[in-house]
Amino acid sequence: MASHDSAWYVDFFGEDYLNIYGHIFTAERAAQEVSFAEKLLELSPGARVLDLCAGQGRHSVPLAEHGYRVTALDLSPAYLRLAQRSADAHHVTLETVSADMRRIPFERRFDAILNMYSSFGYLESEEDDALVLESMASALKPGGRLFLDMLNREWAVANYIQNDWHADPDGTLYVERRDLDLATSRMHVHFTIVTPGGERRESIGHKIRLYSLTEISRMLNHVGFEDLRSFGGFNGETYSIGTRRMIVCARKAT
Repeated sequence: MASHDSAWYVDFFGEDYLNIYGHIFTAERAAQEVSFAEKLLELSPGARVLDLCAGQGRHSVPLAEHGYRVTALDLSPAYLRLAQRSADAHHVTLETVSADMRRIPFERRFDAILNMYSSFGYLESEEDDALVLESMASALKPGGRLFLDMLNREWAVANYIQNDWHADPDGTLYVERRDLDLATSRMHVHFTIVTPGGERRESIGHKIRLYSLTEISRMLNHVGFEDLRSFGGFNGETYSIGTRRMIVCARKAT
């Protein structure tokens, strides 16, 4: 993620993101996601794992609990402090690094890299996204594996609903508007937040470039990944138009 203050992801990834999506970030969900990733990545005991765009560490900490040497990388120092606090509470060791995902500050260090919950595609251009994949490849050891969890573009188009909303138990209302540009394959999701007392404010929300399986496969091949496999969910579902997730696992060529 870029490091200049004008970028939407600098503003949105704070309290707004955690408040809006926190209700779905359950420990049970994280455990299921980590279990499936472990299986696909074929991790050995003590493997070095990079959780790229780790956020508050909801995958990093369980991975560390399972005995892996985990590095949590994120642009947000505040999120990394939450990740470290969680690691301390669970009595595990976690390395935290604040860095731009286009410039991962490691070479041939990791046995595996995870990039979870649609955090690939956040950047301003497809060229930036390609730089992320190049950086991932550089950070992996030869033969290392990559696990990408993305929103399935085909599902998002087929199930497009422009307006939605949900409420917190305390009565806070989040009104969501999605703008999908089919020409650029980009979606902008922004929010109006209404407090129980009736106060209203706008949140910048998030923007994402949605990639097709064909596109992401070509990009991964271009930077030296092979043995690509795709899945439609964390139960190993077959990828299809009807699956909400598009999970891709690939291996760096030796």
